[in-house]
Order: sequence, then C-alpha cells, then structure tokens
Amino acid sequence: MDQWFFIGDLHGDFFAMHSLLQHAQALNSSCRILFLGDIVDRGVMPLESIFLLLEWGLQHPGRLAWIGGNHDVAFSCNEAGVFNTVVSPSEFLQELNASDALAGTRRRIGRFFLEVTCRLPRALLFPDGLLATHGGFPLSDLHAQGQAITDEKAYLDWLNSEPCIKDFTWSRINRAPKKRPDRYTSGSQYGFKDFEAFCQLQPQWFPVTHMVTGHEHPREGYDLHPNYKVNRALTLLGLGFDDFLPFPESHHHYKETLHLGQGVAGDVPSVVTVTVDPDELDMFMAAVLSASPAERTPAPAPFPPTTTLPAAVPAPSSMPPPSKE
Repeated sequence: MDQWFFIGDLHGDFFAMHSLLQHAQALNSSCRILFLGDIVDRGVMPLESIFLLLEWGLQHPGRLAWIGGNHDVAFSCNEAGVFNTVVSPSEFLQELNASDALAGTRRRIGRFFLEVTCRLPRALLFPDGLLATHGGFPLSDLHAQGQAITDEKAYLDWLNSEPCIKDFTWSRINRAPKKRPDRYTSGSQYGFKDFEAFCQLQPQWFPVTHMVTGHEHPREGYDLHPNYKVNRALTLLGLGFDDFLPFPESHHHYKETLHLGQGVAGDVPSVVTVTVDPDELDMFMAAVLSASPAERTPAPAPFPPTTTLPAAVPAPSSMPPPSKE
C-alpha cells in the first residue's frame, strides 16, 4: 500500500499537480497515483492539468488511476458542438464554448475530455478494505435494496446502478452520526453511522473498512474526521490557491503547504505535507500572467488506449498497463 499516493481535488491547479506528482516520485520512484477527481473548474489551467495527469499516466503505464469527480463527469456536448454542464458556476464550460480563433481546437479537446471521463471508475476498493471515492457511498435509503441481494454479481451490479453511482460521486461527508438523504439535490450528506452501516451491508462481497474521499475543500488541506472512529475516513484537497477569490488574487493567497496521502495497510492514508517553494510559485505566476491565451492552449494529446472501466470495482494489488487494442 505504501506505493500508492492519493491526490484530492485539483480544479485546474497545474502548479499543485506538478508539485504533488514530483513529491510522490521523490518519496517512492515506483509510486502509484490515485487522483480522487475534480480536475477542472475554479482554476485557470484546466487544459494543462488534464494533459499533465494523462502524460504522467502514459509515461508510467499501469501506475495511474483516476476516479471521476462530479466536475469531471458533469459535461456533455450537443450536435452543434456546444458544451453543457450540470454544475454551476463552471469556468471550464466558458473556456470550452469560447468563440475565438481556437474554437475548433477547444471543441476537439472538449470531446476528448468527454471520451476520457466517461471511462472513469467512480470508486475503487483496495484489498485491505480502503474505499477510494470522490464523494461517498450508496446512502442509507438504498441500503435495504443492497441487503436484500443474495449473490455477489447482483450486488456488484447494484453498486454500478445509477442511484449508487450518483452517491459515490456527489454525496458529501458530515460529522453528524446520521443524515437523511435529500433526493431533491445532488449533494446529499451522510454521517459516520451511515458509513458504518454501509461497511456492514455485504462485507463478504464488498469488504469496506475505511475510506478516502475528495469533494470537500477543508481549509487545512485535509480532514481526518475524528467522529469516524469505527470505520475511519480521510478527505484530501490537492489545490493550493484560495478558491473563494478570483485569479490572480487567488494565487496571491496560495497555501504554504500542500497535502497528499500515502497508503497505509489497514488504515486511511497517512498525510504527507509538501512545502511550497515561494520562488517556484513566483516564477510560475510570472509565466502564466505573461502568456497569451493562445500560448497557453496545448495541442490535444493522443487518447491512451484502454478498456472501459466499470464504475465501482476492486482495485488489484498490481494494476496492469493499458491494453494495446
């Protein structure tokens, strides 16, 4: 497990992604990366962040996993080539639909992004019982359905059903013991007793004992959720800019430290603190502010050959490289 490193929401923070990937490699040259989702919106370098993550995966076959976050899977495109999303506000949507000399390139990149994100799993279960997911797990009002299932295949099919997929991606952790699901909104919450109930649902087929999530944006960069004592939980945030402020003010209040998780057998990942080099950040900001939009728009990267992944699958102890179909 110590080869696995976990990165929380990045939202277009290219500097944070580069720093965290570099630090993970420095700690373990054979590191495996699991990105917990939300690569776009909020930040000003979504395209660069997408291609940096995919480039790292192409350079290190079999060592990258990406769980779909709600901002990753929220996009669609109509026949006229206009993109839509179910999240708001969405800075990435504005960039994809911008009418300028690069509109055609933006549409190709957008369709490429849709092709990538439609293949993303929504949860991974490690052999030691660690559930890695963007938001959470199937909420309490769905548990009776899961409890009534009598065979493993049907249970895994249930985990991949639309209501469960939505909860893996959109639900939010809360410090309360229990929360009543609100099916009129996307972001229903759950408590630590709800998580305990899910862990006890069908452990012979899906033996969850602890969990790492993204989705939330804790101000400290991570949250160990002290109320989650029986079945522990950790939330990670990858980005370092102040997402309450517009660019470039958001980066003038950049955090002094970033955080990623390192796998620990039988427990939630340990939190690794990465100190931000202020000189590197200044150089990065100077380059971003001086570059024109045309100079900052990358060419589309080739789509890595792979097979379609189901939404909730066990994570093998050694991930195979992508198939060469």
